[in-house]
Amino acid sequence: MSESVDSVDTVDSIPQGHVRLVLFSKNDSSFYLQIPLEIIDSLCLKPRKYLVFLGWCILGVQGQLALEYGGGAIPTNGSLEDQRIYYYVADVGGKFSFKLLPSCIQDTDDVLSVQ
Repeated sequence: MSESVDSVDTVDSIPQGHVRLVLFSKNDSSFYLQIPLEIIDSLCLKPRKYLVFLGWCILGVQGQLALEYGGGAIPTNGSLEDQRIYYYVADVGGKFSFKLLPSCIQDTDDVLSVQ
């Protein structure tokens, strides 16, 4: 699993056998996880629901899975498509604020890999 801040929201940059879960986007930057499908498949029976769980764990706010930035929610039942970009759309009606997130990830090229 890779964690990154990147301006690339294109399928061309996703390795085969992986999906990208975009957790936060602003201007030309995205904060996302790039996750091997093999790992997701070994951990759960509902891979889309697992992506929603990851978004909640990392951001600490409930949300839904979408196929485009700001898009409508997709069902959590179903499989993941290879080299597809999924977006975690946070329910921000509560007290959570994204104001701190950009400062935490700003100016970093750190990548976390789990193999």
